[in-house]
This record gives sequence, structure tokens and C-alpha cells, in this order.
Amino acid sequence: MGHETGLGHGRLGILGILIFLMVVNPLIVWVIEPDVRTRFALIGISVFVISPLIVFYLRNNWPRTICIIDIAVIMIVWFFTLPLLHEVSHVIGVFLIGSKPIAYQLVPKFWAGDFTTAWVQSEPVNDWRGPIPGLAPYIKDVLLLIIGFLLLKGERVRNAFWAGFVYVFFCLGSLFDIANNYCQKLFGYVAGNDFSGVSLGWGDAWSNSIGILFSGFALCISVWVLAAYKSPHGVRKFTLWENGE
Repeated sequence: MGHETGLGHGRLGILGILIFLMVVNPLIVWVIEPDVRTRFALIGISVFVISPLIVFYLRNNWPRTICIIDIAVIMIVWFFTLPLLHEVSHVIGVFLIGSKPIAYQLVPKFWAGDFTTAWVQSEPVNDWRGPIPGLAPYIKDVLLLIIGFLLLKGERVRNAFWAGFVYVFFCLGSLFDIANNYCQKLFGYVAGNDFSGVSLGWGDAWSNSIGILFSGFALCISVWVLAAYKSPHGVRKFTLWENGE
């Protein structure tokens, strides 16, 4: 009986963490964080990355200590490499259309407490090619999603750390990158926003179509992997209370 009570308390604790990450924390951040970009980033990381990653690890029967360590390490590595990967994609897009970067900051000044400011400025291309560098990170995200799907679908990745690493860097990170930037555009954050740049060059119809299509694709892949991936140890059912069986 004590064992069942412990399980129930554990499940309720997990539910509480997820509710905090997906509901309470976003509401708190929305109210107290004045910077729009930071606000969206914090909410997106909480909802699109940390919460599903916790469920991913808990669903698979890996030891709890390994789960905690792996989640912490993966999130730290991902957080500090995301801006660089994003901005390098912009640089590649600039070269692909025949332009050149003239100034850039590929990583935020973490050491100064800035976790969101990174940018690339290039020579202007005033034709249909202009928005392509702005879309380059999201094209990269779609490619990563396909690779991550193939790796985790075939269960080629069996190790707890590397499975979580692939899920974050190829799936959840891509979902965050696309959804975070597109949501900023939807909520009127225009300055420096990639999808707003697409609107200026190709029109709102194209910008919204690409944002919805890419976001939907990323969400479908991320949810599918979360539901379908099985570790070598099998998976545990997500019930909050014992059903008496």
C-alpha cells in the first residue's frame, strides 16, 4: 500500500512539474518579463523543449538518475549552441543567393547577461531572393526533423543520452526555432524577425503559409517521436493513479 502511495505521489509530482512548465511558468514570464524576444524564448523553451523532453525520458524505462543528468547536460549544450547554429544558417543562406555578410554577431553576449541577441547583416538583394537567407534556419530545421525522425523511428539510437540528444537537437530544437520565431511575428514583434522579413519580400500569405506549414510539420514529427520511440527497456504507461489491475 505504501508502495502504491509512493507511486501516486510521484505521478502527481510529475504532473505538477509539467503543469508548472506548460501553464504557470509561461503566465509568470508573460507578466514579469518586459523584453518581448526574451519572453517568447523563455516560454518556448519551457513548452516546446523542456516539457516534452521530460515526458520523453519518463516514458522510457531509463533509471531516474540517468534521466536527470542527461536532461541537464543536453539542455545546457543545446541552449548555448542554438544561436550559433541559427545564425550560421543565415550566413549560408546569404552566400547561396550570391550576397555577402557585412557584419554579424553569431552568439549572444552570454558573459554580459544577454541570451538572445545574435544577428547577421548582409549586402541587400532587392529581388525575390531577398527573403531566402531569413528562411535558411527553418529550412535547416526541416532537414534536421527528417533526419531525427529517421534515426528515432528505426530505433537506431538506443542509448539514453544520445536518444535525448537527437530528440532535442533534431526535433524539439527545430520545433522551438520555428514556432518561437513565427509566434513572435504573429504577436506583432517585427524588428529583426525572420518571418516578418519574408512578409516584406514575398507578402503575408507566403510568410504565414510557410510558418504554419513548417510549425505543423515540426509539431507532428516531435509528437510522433514522443509517442512512438521505445527504449531497449520498454516504455511505462502514463497513468496518474493505480487502476487496481
